[in-house]
Parts: sequence; structure tokens; C-alpha cells
Amino acid sequence: MKPPVYFILFLVTSTFFSYSQTNENSELYKTLKANDSLLFERSFNKCETQYLELLIAEDFEFYHDISGVDNSKKQFITTMKKGICNPNNTTKSRRELVEGSLEVFPLKNNGQLYGALQNGVHKFFETTNGKEVAGSIARFSHLWVLENEKWVLKRVISFDHKMQHKDKIIELPQNTLETYTGKYIADVTGEVFVSKITNGLHIKAGPMEADIYPITQTLFSHKKASLTFEFIINTNDNSSKMVVRENEKIVEEAIKQ
Repeated sequence: MKPPVYFILFLVTSTFFSYSQTNENSELYKTLKANDSLLFERSFNKCETQYLELLIAEDFEFYHDISGVDNSKKQFITTMKKGICNPNNTTKSRRELVEGSLEVFPLKNNGQLYGALQNGVHKFFETTNGKEVAGSIARFSHLWVLENEKWVLKRVISFDHKMQHKDKIIELPQNTLETYTGKYIADVTGEVFVSKITNGLHIKAGPMEADIYPITQTLFSHKKASLTFEFIINTNDNSSKMVVRENEKIVEEAIKQ
């Protein structure tokens, strides 16, 4: 029987472990770090998906805090091939492990090693037309188990995704934020409503809602997506339109009403 999600989350968040974190020089740590490299450097970055066939358990489960759940090895590999590793994609993704973030905790049964919990932090980067930009940063927990003396990846939780930001969020006066509020009309999205929050703005467009924060006087950034919102100011010092960019490419323009 598959362990429920809350049990996996307990493994991630609990501070109690029967055995402490293993040393970076241990055979277990080195083995699972090498497996991490095969998963990401080879399977994710280079799309050599044959390594997924070798490393993933048949009853594999993958939980992602944004894109949902894959309930089997077959489903996960299909998701990879249709998504990140789709040869028709114009954008290429790259993953980078944050140095010093990797932890490995052995799991034992009466002194016998049967598995390990591997935690870490990684960054993602997106390349379009030869230009690479920073994407999200996230935490991960991998549950590895020994099957027939071979390490296989049984459960994955990928969580706490947020955007890497080179630009520091600044504070703007409340009256400046007020000038950006109101109703906008966009060709694709339709009605867009902008309201004020503490040191930022709230965007609502149909079912989509998001908070954005200032990085310049007129430019706002989304914390969990590679989106920026630029407000164009008219001669009356009020916003006349909002320009939305994804990875620095204009994807929408909304005129203020």
C-alpha cells in the first residue's frame, strides 16, 4: 500500500530522525549525490531520459507544489518527454544544485539500512533564443529505497518554488501605489483589476490573482513567476497602461480605463 501524502510530508518537516545526517564523505552520501547528478544533470539538463528508467521505482510518486502530482514512473517520464524534454520547445531549462544544500539522512530498520531521505535546494534557469535568465528556486525531498541492493527513487516532493530575483524590492509611497490602481483592459486577458496591498499591488484577471512588488518606481515583479509589470505614466502623473513581460518579452498590454 502506498504511504499517504501526509506521511511523506512528515518525513520532510519532522525534526526527529532515528539517525543523524550522514557525513559528506560517507559512501551513502556520495552514492545519492551521484544519483542526483544523473537525475538532473543528465536527465533534466540534457534530456537523457534513459537514466529515469534506471533510477525510478515502478510505484514512483512525484508531488509538485505548482504543477500537481504524477502517480507512476510511466506518467512522470511521459510528463518529462512532453514538457521539459519536448524537442519542439523553444525554451530550454537547466537545473543547478545549490552548493552545500544537500543533506542525506539514513533510514534503518533494527540497524539495517533500507532507505534514505535526501533534501536540498536547487535553482532553475531558462534559455530562449540563446539568452539564459534565472527562473525559480525551490526545495526538494527525495525518498530513496534499496530494492534488490539497488537504490531507486520512490517518492519526490518539490516545494517552496519562488523566483530568483536579482533586483531588490523597494518601498514606494502609498500615493504612488494608488496611481496604479484601477481597471485595465487587455486584448487577450480582458478586464484586469489592480488594487493596493502593503508595499505592492494585487492583480486580478478572471480566475488569476497575484501580488506584485516594486523593484523601480514603475516596474513591479512577481515573486513566483518570471513576470514583470511596467506601468506607463501619462502627463498627468497617472498610469495610462500596464505592460506585462515574461522573461523580458512582452506578452500583454492593458490600457487603463
